Amino acid sequence: MLWFAVAGLVVFLGIAGAFLTLRASRPLEVSVATAVAMGGAPGASATEILTANGYVVARQRASVSTEVAGRLEALYVGEGSRVERGEVLGVLRNRDQRVAVAAARAALAAAKAAHEEAKASRDESELAWTRMVSLRERDLMSASEADAAEARVKVDRARVDRTLADVESAEAGLRVAEVELDKTFIRAPFAGAILRKEAEVGEIVSPIPSSGGLTRGAIVTMANLATLEVEVDVNEGYVARAREGMRAEITLDAYPGERFPGHVRQIVPTADRQKATVLVKVSFDSLDTRVLPEMGARVAFLADARPPGAGAATGDSGAALAAVVLLPKSAVRDLDGRAAVFVVERGRAAARYVAPRPAGPDLVAVAGGIAAGERVIVEAPDTLRDKDRVRVRRDEAKGS
Repeated sequence: MLWFAVAGLVVFLGIAGAFLTLRASRPLEVSVATAVAMGGAPGASATEILTANGYVVARQRASVSTEVAGRLEALYVGEGSRVERGEVLGVLRNRDQRVAVAAARAALAAAKAAHEEAKASRDESELAWTRMVSLRERDLMSASEADAAEARVKVDRARVDRTLADVESAEAGLRVAEVELDKTFIRAPFAGAILRKEAEVGEIVSPIPSSGGLTRGAIVTMANLATLEVEVDVNEGYVARAREGMRAEITLDAYPGERFPGHVRQIVPTADRQKATVLVKVSFDSLDTRVLPEMGARVAFLADARPPGAGAATGDSGAALAAVVLLPKSAVRDLDGRAAVFVVERGRAAARYVAPRPAGPDLVAVAGGIAAGERVIVEAPDTLRDKDRVRVRRDEAKGS
């Protein structure tokens, strides 16, 4: 019985040895892709030299209030409403202002009528005076009668001037009444979105809210979503690494798997003595509709791309900073519970452990371990292991 067991073990070892020998002698066919430096420029690389946390804010934001105190009669918007500049957001109770406008219009109509009457009287007296002058030249009219006609003309002309002034005064009064009426309409100061309602219909609102909370100081808070950016606090000991215009990558807490390209818009020229930080404002290169105000964000500041042959950038400790390259997502494999990428080296697969992060729908970014220009394996049998012999598919080998 023992003999049979030994014989079986020998046969098994022989088969396993033959399989391993055949596997070692026969290369695996694989597909490859070329690692590209961040930014896509051959031979260039982008390096994270600084990271900071902050929040998404709108550069253009306002708490919209009224110009006059009053009771809110109508509110036409809610959270999330999109509005255009000048659009009416709400209306205060304005019966008194409407009555004032109607009275001003009536006063203007009366002033215009009086002015027309004065002009007609002036025209009539001027015609009479012209006839009297002709009669006076022929001694058919006394001098006193001619002088009286001339005086009436002057009086009528003065009356026309006075009624014209009355018309202008009435027009100004109408404009004042219309302005007071218009102040009861709360309008959007710019195009944007309503973030929060601050008052409800029936509440009293005022430009200056009362300390007791009986009146509201604003009806809505709105922001221009086209001006969204990220504000981060950078430790003042590292702020020298940042500069206006430098590239950055923004990661939102809501979408940790995506990175949004951006750039430093402004470094605020003052520090917070309590936190020993400097406020840095980072703008998105292109806005995504999913980005919302007050979202938490992490910003990675990127060093400028280096030309080919330039030395590696170093940090304060003198250690080389890792270059960031882009790879297809399919190049990343699980190897012994860790993320790894296989690189083709002298006809064999060389495993490199990496820490990938999403950089697009089908791309990942890798800092260190992979150099730009190296060929990474994107398609291979599941049995692929480190040091295995590989053969790049013919069509790809010709292309490379």
